[in-house]
Amino acid sequence: MRIVWLSANLFGYELLKEVLKIKGAEVVAIITLSDKSKTRMYDGIERKKWYDFNIPVYEIENINKEIKLLKSLYPDIIMVCGWRQIINKETLNIPKEGVIGFHPALLPKGRGSAPIINTILEGYKKSGVTMFYLNEKVDAGDIIGQVEFDIGEEDYAMDIYRKIIRGGKRLLRKYLPLLIEGNAPRAPQDEKKATYFKKRTPKDNEINLDKDSPDEISKKIRAFSYPYLGA
Repeated sequence: MRIVWLSANLFGYELLKEVLKIKGAEVVAIITLSDKSKTRMYDGIERKKWYDFNIPVYEIENINKEIKLLKSLYPDIIMVCGWRQIINKETLNIPKEGVIGFHPALLPKGRGSAPIINTILEGYKKSGVTMFYLNEKVDAGDIIGQVEFDIGEEDYAMDIYRKIIRGGKRLLRKYLPLLIEGNAPRAPQDEKKATYFKKRTPKDNEINLDKDSPDEISKKIRAFSYPYLGA
């Protein structure tokens, strides 16, 4: 199966290592963000690390402006992991078997941005990773599989990040072989159960010692810790 890997962060970098271990998975290209892109990933990695895999790397600004490139790669699937740009219909229709993403929440709950930060700030006791087909709506496509894990009361952002990486690798080991065989499950999301995470701004990581409770301060410190900018 010809796979184009689309990522700009540590989550995607670690999951790509797992993909390359799976029989029948042929990663024909890695697409990541260039310096010129206006899309910023706070948990991004050095672009030069993508060249470690000895796979052709393309540094771009906007995936939706790379139709010609994507078509020239003849992908069976595009896999997306750690990519903040919304992918449009024309791009979604290029791969034969669709575009597949990984979201750090148990969809349909927790759609949207900053899932790790929001998981801590909103006091979640459980979270997880969802492997799913992308469609034109944000995080609303059919689900392939999920992995659930507990959130500790003292978990920092990187603690959850590690759990997400482990969960994503489990999903790949279980479901990518089924995708290659053409036997992967596909279940629509229940829109009635959908929830959306709050979009965060740099102001959200500010601590107000006069107004914030000790619990709120603790959550901010943990939520905005490495790999993010800090509270």
